[in-house]
This record gives sequence, C-alpha cells and structure tokens, in this order.
Amino acid sequence: KQEEDNDETLLKLAKLNFKFLQLHYIQELKIITTWWRELDHTKNLPHGFRERTFESWFVGSMMYFEPQFSLGRIMSAKFILLLAFLDDACDTYGSIPEVESVVNCLERWDPEYMENLHGHMKTAFKFVMSVYKEFEEILKSQGRSFALEKMIEEFKIVARTNLDLIKWARAGQIPNFDEYVEAGGAEAGSYATIACSIMGLGEIGKKEDFEWLLSRPKSVRYLARKTRLLDDITDFEEDMNKGYTANALNYYMKQHGVTKKEASGEFHKMIGDINKIVNEECLKTTNISRPVLMQVVNYGRMVNILYTSDDVYNHREGKLKDYLTALLVDPIHL
Repeated sequence: KQEEDNDETLLKLAKLNFKFLQLHYIQELKIITTWWRELDHTKNLPHGFRERTFESWFVGSMMYFEPQFSLGRIMSAKFILLLAFLDDACDTYGSIPEVESVVNCLERWDPEYMENLHGHMKTAFKFVMSVYKEFEEILKSQGRSFALEKMIEEFKIVARTNLDLIKWARAGQIPNFDEYVEAGGAEAGSYATIACSIMGLGEIGKKEDFEWLLSRPKSVRYLARKTRLLDDITDFEEDMNKGYTANALNYYMKQHGVTKKEASGEFHKMIGDINKIVNEECLKTTNISRPVLMQVVNYGRMVNILYTSDDVYNHREGKLKDYLTALLVDPIHL
C-alpha cells in the first residue's frame, strides 16, 4: 500500500482474502469450543483444570496458518488441550502412585485397564482414548494409520517424563541440570506437538518424517531445551509459590550457587546459542521435505511468541488478548 506502483485491484483482493481467512478461523474456533463443551470429561471440572480452547487453537494456527490445513489446526488444538488436561490431572490432583497407575495404563494403551484408575486419573485416561479415537478415524480415512502409531509413541514419552518431573518435585530431589532440561523438554510436549503438526499435514507427512522426528534431530532437540528454559523462566515465581520445585531456574540456582538474576542471564545466553544452532541446522541440506521442516521452524516461532513477556498460554489477559484481537477481530479496511 505504501509503494507508488501498487496494484489497487490486487491489494483489494488481498484484503478480501484475509477477511475470508478470518471468517474461516472463527469457524474453526466454533468447532473447537463446541467440541470441548460437549465432552463428558470437561463437565464439572474443579478450578485446577485449565480451559484453554482459544489458546490451544492459537498454538495450532502458529504451526500452520494456511486455510488448507484447517483440519490440522483443529487436530492440533485438541491435542494441546489433551496435553494440558493430563498435566493438570497429574500435577494438581494425582499422588505419585496414581500418576504411576495412569502412566502404566498409557504404556499398555488398552481401554480395559481404565478400571484400575479412579477419579481424575480415570477421566484423563478416558479423554486420551477418546481424542486418539478421533485421530484414528481421520488417519484411517487418509490411509495413514502409521501416523497414529507414532503419535501414541510420542504421547507415552510425554507421560513418562511427566512422572519423572513429579517425582523430582515431590521428593525435593535436585537432578542434574542437563538431565532435567532434556526430560523437561519432552514433558513440555515439544516433540509431541511437532509430531501432531506433521500428522495434520495430511498426505505430505510421511512415515519417514515421523521416524526422523523420533531420531531427535539436533534442531528439534535444541528447540525442546529452549521450550523448557523459557517456560521455567516465565513460570518460576508461580512454581515456587505452589511449592513445585521442578523448575530449571530453581535447579540451576541450587546446582551452581547463583542468584535468580544470574541464572536468568545464563539462560538467555543459552537461548541465544540455541537459536544459532537451530538456524544452522535448518539451513543444512536434508531429505526431509520443506513443509515438514517448516513445522520445526514454526514451532520455534510459536515458542518465541508464547513466552515473549508472559506465559501467553496460561495468562489470557496478557498479550494473548491482543494477538487474538488482531488476528480474528480487527478488520483490514477495503
């Protein structure tokens, strides 16, 4: 618009296209919110469970914004909601034996074992099974059942590492810092989120792409570390106030005998180095298709936005409101 030789017709078409995209996004949000409200698992939930339908859709939209990936965004939103639900059930309401029980059931991946669970653990397991049943039907219709197997594998990893972190926190144990960050990156759902976005690419996402992700390429491994560091910097005060000690900043301070300010400074240096490594890795020649590599790049961008100044996912009155207003509400005048 600022250029002297701009094409007015082309500019008007671009504005109309964005308006149609906004309407498309709003329809997706209606699908997600209606689905969430109609779930048996989400009725009469206690305060400790997060209801994050808008936030979860927003995460999916940052992985791919194009209209042809509408189903992928919806699947991603459901998966992010599922991760948050399991996290809340285990962290807030589960004793260590109860969390071990639900992890054992997830390892078996058999609905019949659900009878061994009780309360919120049983609800969480039922929710996992119902969401994955939806995924199974979609993937079967696409002839891509292999993607379901890989998604199950990634979810089991999230559950196992979640149990590790809970044990460390409840026992007041201080693990090796690098060990914690490695496990914490997986627990944060970094690998599982990228796997879900590959699943949502449709026929573009091949079996080889999931196997590549499971090999934990350097770029993805470092992005998982970055996620854990940023998440724990942002949530440090909240975690400490809750008595939840499994936090990278907390462990680094104790392991190295430094202040919070000093530890935060070191973390930001680490994150700067991680950004350089990820950029270098993404520029290397690879057999992985560009759309799949873009899911890794977009995941990194998404993490930057989620943790720019506050925890966007968990604090909806912060920048999230501005982001969603700009994306879904503010018009571009013709």
